[in-house]
Amino acid sequence: MQTLLPPKSLFRLHKAYRLGQRFLTYVGVIVCIFAASTVFSLQTTSAQQSHIADSLQRALLSNPHDTIKVRLLNGLAWEFRGLQMLRALEYGKQALEMATKLEMRDEMINSHNYIGVVYRNMGNYTQAMTAYLRALEIAEHDKNDKQIAYCYNNIGNLYMKQKQYKQALENCLKALAAFERLSDTRGTAYAHLRIGEIYEKQLQNEQAIEHYQESMRLRTELADKEGLITPLINIATVYRQMGNDSLAFDYYNQSLVLERELNHHKGFAGSLVGLGLLHLRRNNYPEAIRSAEESLYHSRRASAIQEEIAAFKLLTEAYSKQNDYAKAFQWQEAFLRLKDSLQNDETSSQMASLRAEYEAEKREAEIVLLNQNRQMQNWLLIGAALTLVVFIALSIVLFRLNKQRLQANGELVIQNNRIEEERIRSEKLLLNILPAAIAERMKRGETTIAEYFDGATVLFADIVGFTELASQLAPGDLVGMLDAIFSDLDALAEKYGLEKIKTIGDSYMVVSGVPQPRADHVHRVALFALEAIEIMQSYNDPNSISHGHIALQIRIGIHTGKVVAGVIGKKKFAYDLWGDTVNIASRMESHGMSSRVHVSEDVRQKLLEHPQAASANAIQYQPQFEFIERGEIAVKGKGMMKTYFLELQHTS
Repeated sequence: MQTLLPPKSLFRLHKAYRLGQRFLTYVGVIVCIFAASTVFSLQTTSAQQSHIADSLQRALLSNPHDTIKVRLLNGLAWEFRGLQMLRALEYGKQALEMATKLEMRDEMINSHNYIGVVYRNMGNYTQAMTAYLRALEIAEHDKNDKQIAYCYNNIGNLYMKQKQYKQALENCLKALAAFERLSDTRGTAYAHLRIGEIYEKQLQNEQAIEHYQESMRLRTELADKEGLITPLINIATVYRQMGNDSLAFDYYNQSLVLERELNHHKGFAGSLVGLGLLHLRRNNYPEAIRSAEESLYHSRRASAIQEEIAAFKLLTEAYSKQNDYAKAFQWQEAFLRLKDSLQNDETSSQMASLRAEYEAEKREAEIVLLNQNRQMQNWLLIGAALTLVVFIALSIVLFRLNKQRLQANGELVIQNNRIEEERIRSEKLLLNILPAAIAERMKRGETTIAEYFDGATVLFADIVGFTELASQLAPGDLVGMLDAIFSDLDALAEKYGLEKIKTIGDSYMVVSGVPQPRADHVHRVALFALEAIEIMQSYNDPNSISHGHIALQIRIGIHTGKVVAGVIGKKKFAYDLWGDTVNIASRMESHGMSSRVHVSEDVRQKLLEHPQAASANAIQYQPQFEFIERGEIAVKGKGMMKTYFLELQHTS
């Protein structure tokens, strides 16, 4: 980034700011790539909310009175809070600006609260707390008890999100007291529900049930059937965790009656998972599976991701208990895929938050510059009207402008440094998805990336015995072991400068020579393969194996040749390889043997042709490879091929 020097004219101040704008726009393009996919997917989750938002937008286009316009803007901020967060934030800020000018104190409080909710959904808890506290400050100044109660409730909920349960309980109790003073039954019911959740998260089950039941009583007084669903499910869950299956069954079934009547898919999904876990504990595996499958249907209808994850976990456990390990592993893979999807959504949410901060900084800089220009114009008009005062006025203007330019330039330097830090953060997020060289090209505007590489080496590895081991491990232990193994392989790939392409189940794929060509790509992959076999041995405890546990081994296949590589996908990018080289490398792995590196004749020739290449670019020694001839084998799609097992030659 260019360092700005103190300007000598207003023109330089304008120029510096324009450079900052261009840079901000450049970073914004990267941010929007990620934010757009999240916004598009969220737009389709709630047809009812979309209908309400459309009605509010049509009313806004009718050019209503300013007071009505403020309420419409706040309504749109609330409707878009979980669908299109950047739009919600913009509506909330417009409403706040107008409400402040019109001194509509109640709507100012609403605006701050809605802005806080949007920041909370973005995961920006600092900005959310700032907005909530500003709303509370105005409400307390105006002695607006109802708004004070809702502010405390919002603050308590935010503390609970951050697992600061003491502060969460203090604020929710303040909200409860305020609602009770106001005889606000609906607010009181909601406060009891929040307090029950705080106690439940701290495993204080009796207090949690007491507040859930009070929330139910108040919802019953209001004839609010939908409001009964959450406390019913929560009470059932607490009883299940306490081991009181009889009461848990009773409350889950009560919730199902309401959910069926109201066609409440999200509630259905949560209740059915709870019932399934009870059946699982009673060893009624078919009924547990039935409940999980039905929950999965309702969670997808409601786009309820957490309930869908819970259903995947339940199916994995139930099939594992039935010794149907193939289906258990299938559902475990579905869980992993959904987990990856959630991580991408979180990345998009972080990007949206960054974009919002950029826009706020840009508006503040524009206001500062506009005020400076207006001041200058005012002084020039006065100077043109008065003869003697002209010289005095110009002197004052020049002095002030010089001081303002210096201050503005200093602020721009600080802002540019901040933007540079955010750019680095954005690039790190992008590099988690694509190779560095490919990420740079996409940032420069390339939308289609496909390349041909004359020389590349592809490796496939598969963990032998992992599916059978899955039958002996709990789902959490199974995923934890797979994560540890792949993390070790990732570190090894980085050591030898290889590019990880993807993992599929318990299979692993890397390449060397792509996307940046290397002269020693075959040697690097060969050394990676031999060291990977040694790493896998460290996961086998001799004592565990002697007691009947499965020994983990890895089967590796390598081939070298021509490949085509490129980026596919619009919402979620993926860098992948195609061609005969990839297919043959996969065949080398599938036709190989446990704890052996199976290579083609082409790999053997390359390793024998250029042994000196192995010592280049940070490979510290020149290995001597040994090839054990396996003979010719039939390879699908290629006929008979001569292959070898690769080993390091041990010298005395």
